[in-house]
Amino acid sequence: MKIHQRGWFYFLVILALIALDQFVFNFFFKLSYFEWYLKNGSLISTGAALVTFAWDVNKNPGLISANPRQYCGAYFQLIGAQLLAFGTSGKSNQRRQAEGESGLLLLLDSLQFIVFGILLILLSAVWIIMIVPIQYFLILFLGGPGRIYSNSPIRLLAKFDSTRLETKEIPREEKKPENWMDLSIANKPVTFTYALIALALAVVKFFL
Repeated sequence: MKIHQRGWFYFLVILALIALDQFVFNFFFKLSYFEWYLKNGSLISTGAALVTFAWDVNKNPGLISANPRQYCGAYFQLIGAQLLAFGTSGKSNQRRQAEGESGLLLLLDSLQFIVFGILLILLSAVWIIMIVPIQYFLILFLGGPGRIYSNSPIRLLAKFDSTRLETKEIPREEKKPENWMDLSIANKPVTFTYALIALALAVVKFFL
């Protein structure tokens, strides 16, 4: 088996990135990388959880995998897919130009899109290098509920009225009937895990 196909290889990569982050923070900012993350991790995870509502990453459960290979692969796939989407969306602007849309408006949109693309690339690089490595250990210990929910073939639904609560189980792939509430988090395991991490870090920060 090739070395890059082994989980421990990716685990060592995660440790190496953490060591690199600690060196960079200590050398350039005279600050501990771990202290910085404990101070800002709750806000970072909250922001990540909010992003999942606009960007449906819950279809990629590898983002909360305990397997370091699947975990790293899922994030690289996610970033790569987003960059591909960026290129595809850029082509639509060319079609607008071919259709004779106003040149000034197209120029304004294009400039904004280019700035967004640059920021996206920078943010993706920062996220992969600074957040993904240390976040793995939090997901390792706090991602269990999300992993169990995401692997469950059954969803529990509930319907409320003024006098009683009615529940039923349905297969995960089955469409939820109207007026029923999905009590599981099977459809949003990544969002739930990010929110759980944010809460845990907020509690730790409060007591430190």
